[in-house]
Amino acid sequence: MNLELMNTRRNNKIYSDGKNTFKIFNKGYDKRLVFLESFITAEVESAGVKVPSILEVTNQDDQWSFKTEPMEWKTLFTMMKEDPDNIDKYLDKMVEVHTSIHKFKCPKLPAQKQKLTDYIQSADLNEDLKIDLLDMLNSCPKHNKLVHGNFTPHNVVISDDGHYIVDWNHASQGSASADIARTYIWMQMNMPEYAEIYLKKFCDATNTSSRYVHNWIPIVAAARLAKKISGEEELLNSLISVIEY
Repeated sequence: MNLELMNTRRNNKIYSDGKNTFKIFNKGYDKRLVFLESFITAEVESAGVKVPSILEVTNQDDQWSFKTEPMEWKTLFTMMKEDPDNIDKYLDKMVEVHTSIHKFKCPKLPAQKQKLTDYIQSADLNEDLKIDLLDMLNSCPKHNKLVHGNFTPHNVVISDDGHYIVDWNHASQGSASADIARTYIWMQMNMPEYAEIYLKKFCDATNTSSRYVHNWIPIVAAARLAKKISGEEELLNSLISVIEY
């Protein structure tokens, strides 16, 4: 089978054989995470979200892979980089796609609050700070909207028939504002000049107070810190430090 490399990501690569798309995970990638992502993707698809439909889950030479329906692979991130003069249009599209996710519900998905709690408890932070963060988290209203958990322009694929949203392994049910906080943190790391603009566009589109979203940022940053990804620690710690006592 002749495969053409379409995209490279931290834990996988995307290929096409001209008929189907293949998401091939790195060698040794956790089997549990492979099947969790396939389950979540199927649940999200069933709810009505436009995702690449997984046709097969296979393993060859210690590499798990998804075979999905054929799909063009031009991400919103690529379009932003190729056409920076129209960045405002792409940010609007990003908000449109992101907020569309939050209109759905997937009751079989894990609870966002529990996931954040587990990550914060395992993060390398002062115990008193953990208590403050968990108190903040517990005081936040309970929501059960579908949330992506890692929504970035890399995960929006633009095609002739609209768009697809990919990489659902972090999805849960919870607060849209916490989901936006995660995207804001990603943008601070990767597109810092647009982070506040994106946050304002979301708040304007959803009639949400920016202060409410900012209250989620230390919580989500602390949860992210637990992943111990090299190069992220300084920014995440600076975001955690803005807690208002």
